[in-house]
Amino acid sequence: MRFLLLLLFICFGLQAANPPAEFRTHTIEPEFPGGYALILLDVNKDGRLDVVGVSGRITELAWYENPSWERHVINDTLRRIVNLAPHDVDGDGIPEIALQSEFSMRAAQSEGLVWVLEHQGDPREPWKVNRVDALTTSHHVAWADVDGDGRMELINSPLIGAEAVAPKYEGMTELLYYPVPQSLEGPWVRKNIDHLSGVVHRVRVVKWVPGEREQLLTTSFEGVKLHQPHGEGEDVGWDNTVLVPGHAAPAPRAGASDVKVGNLNGKRFVATVEPWHGNNVVAYLEEGYGSWRRHILFEELTEGHEICVGDFNGDGLDDIVAGDRARGKVASSHLFFAQDDTATQWHHEVLDHLGMSASGCAVGDMNRDGRLDIVMIGGATHNIKWYENLGVSAGATQ
Repeated sequence: MRFLLLLLFICFGLQAANPPAEFRTHTIEPEFPGGYALILLDVNKDGRLDVVGVSGRITELAWYENPSWERHVINDTLRRIVNLAPHDVDGDGIPEIALQSEFSMRAAQSEGLVWVLEHQGDPREPWKVNRVDALTTSHHVAWADVDGDGRMELINSPLIGAEAVAPKYEGMTELLYYPVPQSLEGPWVRKNIDHLSGVVHRVRVVKWVPGEREQLLTTSFEGVKLHQPHGEGEDVGWDNTVLVPGHAAPAPRAGASDVKVGNLNGKRFVATVEPWHGNNVVAYLEEGYGSWRRHILFEELTEGHEICVGDFNGDGLDDIVAGDRARGKVASSHLFFAQDDTATQWHHEVLDHLGMSASGCAVGDMNRDGRLDIVMIGGATHNIKWYENLGVSAGATQ
């Protein structure tokens, strides 16, 4: 009898406490050379999330129409596009798209052009291109209301400073924003947020302080940094504070590559890839004001890039999805299901074995069934895929 009870204990102990969701894979684009980043947005106002992917290796910027995934070209003149972000500036229900082009890891070869694209009535036809700025190595872009006027500003985060060179990329990198002018044709005026050390890989918009305007998180050689605006209009100032230092090592193996904020039954946690283009998936749990406990979930990425969070199995705990760009090699993507609210217990699943060398990821309800799905874009795998969330298997136990 004791043996039987022990056997049952072991068997149940081997099961995930909170069963993982199951996913069905759909290929949106099988031939997308060097896929780098993607966004989800409703381009044609039909209530469905469409997909826009970018690569520095192709000049055609296109959107894929959900659910047929018919491809529509937005623009075919911009080269070396690196990142993009949507926002409905004019309130017509169709988001404008901010993006950066002419990007290179070598600052001397990176003009860093910033644009805002707007449709001309039919989003299936080519869009109008409005130039915002030219700033060396402009690399990541976002929208946030940082001056408290109820309108979004455009955030621009260059990767490195104009004089920085490999491998350590020493020097300071500017983080800035632009108030949106009356016409998207400009002029657009730069306003400084902060200067950070070395590589600044991502800027994420967050509601860090409830009831206040949006704030920013950046990942850089300094780690994860919080940028909190105060004041209004021309009097906006910034409090810039390092939350966590990330991976502690000399540059370029320093800091963090990407960050997202998740929820564990009301407890806030921060998920990161560390260091820059690094091998670790990490979760930090807030344990008090300014105090964070670090837990490494996974150390076997070849070259991590972006990270996403979402409650995929409906247990009230946000889960983590991480891609592996793998330095140009075919690789797998990974899921980590939270098992409790401590940010230390996670169940690891391979999302797509050797089928997705993901540089970019996004989370959204693609088929309007109430469950969060995952969309990823692959570099070495040259593809865009939608992972449809089927929910927890009927045979799984909580």
